[in-house]
Amino acid sequence: MLLVLIMVKKRTKREETSRNVQKKILDVSIDLFKKQGFKTTTVRQIIKKAGITTGTMYHFFRDKEDILLQTTLITYNEAMKAADEIAGKIAKTRNNMALRYAIIYALEMKGVERYDRVAELYLDSYSSSRITEVMMPMNIERNRLFFHQYNPDWTEREYYIRTLALRGMRLAFIAERVHSGKIDFQEKCAFLIEAGLGMFNVPQKKIRSSVSAALSLTQDDRFIIQGYNI
Repeated sequence: MLLVLIMVKKRTKREETSRNVQKKILDVSIDLFKKQGFKTTTVRQIIKKAGITTGTMYHFFRDKEDILLQTTLITYNEAMKAADEIAGKIAKTRNNMALRYAIIYALEMKGVERYDRVAELYLDSYSSSRITEVMMPMNIERNRLFFHQYNPDWTEREYYIRTLALRGMRLAFIAERVHSGKIDFQEKCAFLIEAGLGMFNVPQKKIRSSVSAALSLTQDDRFIIQGYNI
């Protein structure tokens, strides 16, 4: 029994050490991405700043794009949590999935609009086929959860097509922000939310109220997502 306890303790310690090393690599990478961009940052720089060996780096991550994927997942989860918190504070909106959807993308576009580096990192993320492959099932599942009430007979493919089209639309608007930035934030954000909710057959009255409420509720810088005030 004592031997078993010792083995469990050692395994737990190893797992904790692994988690700490992985977190350190992510933290260092995020810091470098923020300072100099994803494309400019090299794996060698990450290894040096994290104080690890090349073998350790590739034990946890396939490559630099894999690190970007993990940071994208963290950002997505933080945005979802922030949207839930915003909507959850208002009793009448707690089960308003259209508003939750609107808040998620209002926060995303706000970060993209406010910070050049955030816009660049979102563009790198949205342009990655590997990251798109991972994010699509998550987005499809979320959209099914949010909008099944309006589309009870829809197939997986119907959700896939619309989710993919909306991802492409957001990519185009993010690219526009990075390369020219001629479209006003309010106009851009409202259009993207309206298009998304419209594709999932949300009633027009609810679409209009969701857009207005989301833009209003996300005005204050109440949340920190990946270290940025949003």
